[in-house]
Amino acid sequence: MKTVSALFTFMLLALLATGCSTPHTVATMSGQGTREVYDADYDRVWKAAVESAQNGDLYILNADKRTGYISAKRGWRPETFGENVGIWVRPVAAERTEVEVVSRQAGPPILALRNWEHRILGSISANLTT
Repeated sequence: MKTVSALFTFMLLALLATGCSTPHTVATMSGQGTREVYDADYDRVWKAAVESAQNGDLYILNADKRTGYISAKRGWRPETFGENVGIWVRPVAAERTEVEVVSRQAGPPILALRNWEHRILGSISANLTT
């Protein structure tokens, strides 16, 4: 019985450790997200990215236009511990800008996981067409 209990405890700790993220850990994950290139200049895409980072219960923790990084978060809900989101905006050419989004859950899964990567990129596309 002690072996089963110890194994269960180890598995639970492993799940908690691998399922958790912080805004700081997400900020180091550039190159691991979903990317899209837009046919628009950096300033337009930056504005659309900031607006998109404030949709759907997300709130911005930090937005630095000079470095092109936006840190956003959705807080705790009954069904989730929330998510941490990193958004990188990078100029590719005069009228082309790449956006990369990384979305990771803030804690172990409860009932619902939300990945913001495609939602944010889709929102940016919609913002740029209006």
